[in-house]
Amino acid sequence: MTGVKASLAAIVVASSLGGVLLAGCGGSHGDDPGGQALTVPAYGPFPAMTVPVSPGKADDCRREADAFSRAAKGFLIPYPSDADNYRVLARVQFTAFKANLCDTAILREAVARRLTTRELREVLRFFGFLGGTAQELLQASER
Repeated sequence: MTGVKASLAAIVVASSLGGVLLAGCGGSHGDDPGGQALTVPAYGPFPAMTVPVSPGKADDCRREADAFSRAAKGFLIPYPSDADNYRVLARVQFTAFKANLCDTAILREAVARRLTTRELREVLRFFGFLGGTAQELLQASER
């Protein structure tokens, strides 16, 4: 039953990814600023996808940052937990955050409110999808 539950959660998250990203990207009214796009790498059985990139509203950025920090905190729940689901959720929110061209300072604030430096270091060991943003988050937490 656990495998079925995890597979179902992965399908829901993956299909939500497309909806979250596309909903936050302003549609396709010919107002594409220079054809920017973000490629979301393949994950498990889900293929890579490319989504348009455009500035998001500050409220959307804060909501995505808060959702990311909640998922990162959930990832740390001791076994038996759904750590992989929390990781996927964090990745979805981070990708939406990036697709909306949100300021990293918003993500720093959300993470700092929810995670200690030690917790952040643990999360960063497993969240390779953050790329260079991981270092920015860590540096900010050490100030």
